Amino acid sequence: MAVLGGPELGRSRRYAGVSAVLRRRGKWLLHGCAVSAEYKPMVPCGGAEVTVSFAATNPCHVYDLAVALRALGVGGMYYSGYPRWRLRPPPGFAMRAASFRTLVTYGLQRLPERWRPPNPRLFQWQDTGFDRRVARMLEPVDFIHGLPGQCLRTFQESRKLGVRTVLNHASGPLRQQLALIEPEYARAGLEPPLREDRSADLLRRIDAEMELADFHCVASTVVREQLLREGVAEDRIWVVPYGADPARFPKSGRIPDGPFRICFAGQLSLRKGIHYLLKALEAAGRSDWEARFFGPPMAETEGDFAAYGGSVPLRRMGAVSQADLGRAFAEASLLVLPSAEEAFGLVVVQALEAGVPCVVSDRVGAKDLVRHRENGSVVPFGDVGALAQELLWWAGNPRRVPDHYGWEPCAGELRRVSARAAVGAV
Repeated sequence: MAVLGGPELGRSRRYAGVSAVLRRRGKWLLHGCAVSAEYKPMVPCGGAEVTVSFAATNPCHVYDLAVALRALGVGGMYYSGYPRWRLRPPPGFAMRAASFRTLVTYGLQRLPERWRPPNPRLFQWQDTGFDRRVARMLEPVDFIHGLPGQCLRTFQESRKLGVRTVLNHASGPLRQQLALIEPEYARAGLEPPLREDRSADLLRRIDAEMELADFHCVASTVVREQLLREGVAEDRIWVVPYGADPARFPKSGRIPDGPFRICFAGQLSLRKGIHYLLKALEAAGRSDWEARFFGPPMAETEGDFAAYGGSVPLRRMGAVSQADLGRAFAEASLLVLPSAEEAFGLVVVQALEAGVPCVVSDRVGAKDLVRHRENGSVVPFGDVGALAQELLWWAGNPRRVPDHYGWEPCAGELRRVSARAAVGAV
């Protein structure tokens, strides 16, 4: 699923670290990865050995991808905003943490919105501090993945070390995100948390990261198309979908007992299309169903919940751990993610791995995984009638998804495209 042509990079700089054994900071480094008693040699792939490092404040998809890549024998470092004790990585997993600002940021998330700094400002403070720390810790490898807004200094330092840079897009380009979600805030009569005219510093930072990126890694064709509209060359975009951990989201082949149970998981935000799900539940008019909403409440959707007048009972479950969400999926008949903007939607692949069919809007990147009325449905965003129709169809045709969606194929794809890029760039 990768889009990669392997042409010349168009830059004259020399790349280092492909086949060097370096002595640095008192440690032996093989391709930039600290050698320990638990170190495993890298596996040749596509005619080249590669080392791949990642940097991310929040583990999101990046941590699981890095763990799966290491299981394939690919070396590199994981720079984390989460502390080691929080992630509990497997033995031999090379990791360095810069976690102070991340711990502060997520600690403040426990407070009511009115008692903490606005999220955009808080997360920018987190991201810029993390980026500075990673840039100081960076060691030579073949590729470093960074997330938008978190990797400007890291990419600048990578240039000095001859490390190829990969901007890993957990979300779509910011200006396009804003254009997609602003109508939802206008409908609700609210000011969006981010506006282009008030995000100049963040936009400049991301634009600079885009300029420094040799490649772009995305999880869906939705974001690939968005990057193409930004002027990114097609042969610079890798499409590597996300997976799910079967231990956290065990497969259930049994259709749940009890009522038809619809599940939503994610922030209860306007971006997630909560309004349209509630309207579709009203249109369905089924008092024998149940809808469960997993995720932290947000003031911006309280008006939509207050205005709900449907027959389907609603249960707001609050924020839960992934383990609890995995257990909830065993009782769910259907996951619904009707987002206005969603680069992928990790919860979709998690639900599919657990055996739960998924109905998503056509703006959700994980629609790439959905086969119509086999493992889910794709509906036009904002089309309440189409969404209600699919809810009714799945209620009348209950089933479980037998396929598996683990991280191993995703890591294998990333290893393959990285090896091709290394060969094409040297």
